[in-house]
Amino acid sequence: MWFSNLICYRFKQDVSYTQEDFDKALEQDLFRPCTGQELATFGWTKAFGKHGETLSHFSQKSILVCAKREEKVLPASVINELVAEKIDQIEAEENRPVKKKEKDELKENILHTLLPQAFKKSSLQFAFIDQENGWVVVNSGSFNKAEELLALLRKSLGTLPVVPAFANYDLDVFLTDWLTNFSTPEGFAIGSDAELEEADDSGAQVKLKGHDLACDEVKSHLESGKRVTKLALDWQERLKFMLQNDGSIKRLSYSETLKEENADIPKEDMAVKLDADFILASEEIKQLLEELTAGLGDADDLGKA
Repeated sequence: MWFSNLICYRFKQDVSYTQEDFDKALEQDLFRPCTGQELATFGWTKAFGKHGETLSHFSQKSILVCAKREEKVLPASVINELVAEKIDQIEAEENRPVKKKEKDELKENILHTLLPQAFKKSSLQFAFIDQENGWVVVNSGSFNKAEELLALLRKSLGTLPVVPAFANYDLDVFLTDWLTNFSTPEGFAIGSDAELEEADDSGAQVKLKGHDLACDEVKSHLESGKRVTKLALDWQERLKFMLQNDGSIKRLSYSETLKEENADIPKEDMAVKLDADFILASEEIKQLLEELTAGLGDADDLGKA
């Protein structure tokens, strides 16, 4: 339950769900394995997996959900090799070139033949809804995957009035200002990793890892007009993360002190431990997001895109 990458959204209105109605909605889009000619399937599975009984998990005014994706593995190199072999065979036997349309048909036929025999791989995608403050947080480093989960949730619930949490902030401006002045909102501290980019069309980048970001070299980059696109931050010495200019939060890590808070829960009580870990992680993330947005200020007045 320890989210490691965050893509965040906010509800445009107050929401309130009951577990009975919420689970009934999710049941409409249960996960099922791929069959026949299906390349992939995507649906809801139990939030706590084998340690839970319900699709969603309600705790501390937050709702944990889990979507499962299964897809068939057909390496492009294998497909291309089989298509090439078939083309060579036709050209040799019929003494004629194979045109593009026929090549596409050959590829489709080979895919159709191989799909039922293909290996399958699966992955889980977690997210939680904060009913109190109106957050939806997806544990993903990809906006496309986050949007896929939101689309499934919207389909199940019938509506999901959310917007990207940081869409109205020009985070380049904030990140650059924080690093230039080496000053952050209260409770935050600058870490040792950053990425800077030329403001012109060249897109030249400077990647700094394990660096003293207060040094003259970094100041020189900033004075030359480079903007900060990624910046490592430390919040309350409890969470460390990389804030990116697209609004995503990457490489989220938790202090040992925080992670040890539930260390005394025995493994035999895994459902209890998962619940405790979810409460601990989600409450920290909610506080982080509230303080981060407070530090950014009102999007209608500050850094508005």
